[in-house]
Formats: sequence, C-alpha cells, structure tokens
Amino acid sequence: MKLKTLAAALALTVGLGSVETSAHPHVWVGTSAEFQFDAAGLVTGVTVIWRFDDLYSTFAIQGADADKDGVTTHAELVALGGENVKFLKEWNYFTDLRIDGTPLEVGDVSAFDNREDDGVLEFSFTLPFTYPVDPKKHRLRMASFDPSYYVAFEVDSSRPAVASGPVPEGCGVFTYGPDETPKTVSDSLAASLAADQDWAAGFAPKVTVECGG
Repeated sequence: MKLKTLAAALALTVGLGSVETSAHPHVWVGTSAEFQFDAAGLVTGVTVIWRFDDLYSTFAIQGADADKDGVTTHAELVALGGENVKFLKEWNYFTDLRIDGTPLEVGDVSAFDNREDDGVLEFSFTLPFTYPVDPKKHRLRMASFDPSYYVAFEVDSSRPAVASGPVPEGCGVFTYGPDETPKTVSDSLAASLAADQDWAAGFAPKVTVECGG
C-alpha cells in the first residue's frame, strides 16, 4: 500500500521514491503551537511547531543536502520546507482547527521555517485565520494528526503551547494528550483511519484557547 503522507512527501523530495509500508507509525513528531492575539484580544492565527524524532531528522537533514557537499545548510532545509508546505495544503496541514466544535477556515501558510536544532529537524508554519476569534465568546481547539497514521503526533513536553500578543485577562492556552495512543496499526487499519477523520483524531494531541468566567 502506498501512502501519500508528509513522510512520503519528504522521501520523494530527497529522492527515495514512494514508501511501501506494513505497519504505522513510522515517524514521530513532538508538536506545539503559538496562538497570535491582536490588540483587541482576538486570536488571528497560530504558528504550529513540529520536532521530528532523531532517526527521521537524520534522514531528512542528510537528504536535503541538494548540492551533495556533505553539509546541509539552512537554505537547503528551507527549500525542503517549501515543498512540504505545498504538499500539506491538500491535507489541511495535518491541523484541525475548530471553533465551538465547528471547523475553522484558515488561509494559506503565511510564513514557515525548517531548521536543524542540535541534530533535530524542526519545522514550523503559520496559519492565519480567515476571521479573528474572540476567545471570551468561543472555545478554540486545535488538533494535529495524520489521517493515515504514518506520522504520529505527540505533545512536545519540552515546549508548552503558548500565546503571543496582548492576551485578555483570564485567558490561556491548554494542552491535552491524545484520547488513545496505539503503538502501531496495520495497513488495513491505517486505511480505515484515513477514511474516518473522527477516529484518526482520537490519536491527536489537542491544544485549546480558553477563558475563565
């Protein structure tokens, strides 16, 4: 079974071709987020941060060495990140944003970076909201997941999700682990997951913006 996922896209970018798999996940990502508030105290967008596992980071960083000089530069990693941004668009950037349970529309990625941090690949991208959200009136929730479960998303315990800008008093950002975390799933189950977004979302860590009172 050939899976078109972020990991497969990265593999294609570095010239390894499509990926045949029999068990999932194959890539682990620690995820975090930074929600942007404007002067009126409304949420206008979110920067999503992914840190890949050590093994995959090594593979991707080495594979991004386009000129084959043995050194992968930041510019080469950014070029790889640009390809990933294009691919991720059709998968909604593996990011499910909801306002009071209803899907929230976002614009195209407005900024991104792809860099090495002490041997770990860190990919970040900013999603602007199509309209600002008032966190005092609505509950905003974000979940990160790959429907095929080729990539497993986990909470990045070293980097709590945060807010930037003038955050209204009593409002905060909260992180929750997934409802369940299977170690592996078969190809057939992965196919079922891809067809059932709610089931796949059960494996996703979630971040919410909530205001007390």
